[in-house]
Amino acid sequence: MRTLKTSLLCCIVVAFSVCGLPAGAQTYVSLAYGGTSCSMWNSRKPIEGKVYEAWMLGYISSYNAYVFNGPNVFDGSGTEDLRTWVDDYCKEHLDDSLDAVVRALIEECARKASN
Repeated sequence: MRTLKTSLLCCIVVAFSVCGLPAGAQTYVSLAYGGTSCSMWNSRKPIEGKVYEAWMLGYISSYNAYVFNGPNVFDGSGTEDLRTWVDDYCKEHLDDSLDAVVRALIEECARKASN
């Protein structure tokens, strides 16, 4: 079990070490729903939306835990704000993956937090 936790931690650290790269330069494998396209997000059923949102919140939580120099890069925002931001983004970027969407959201939030 300890090896699994260590492996998972290593995967998360590697994944977030490339967060500063442009979306097209992804050099890691995004697990679970990370490969889901914006087209699929746009046509989601309510239960699918909840699963996608949970995946995105987990991604943001991992970013907060291992990368962000503060308690919450998404501070002051809630799940409805996340949903609205992703809806707007995905209308313009149909082929982007949820992984790319969340990285774009994190970059925007981190930029706002540093100002």
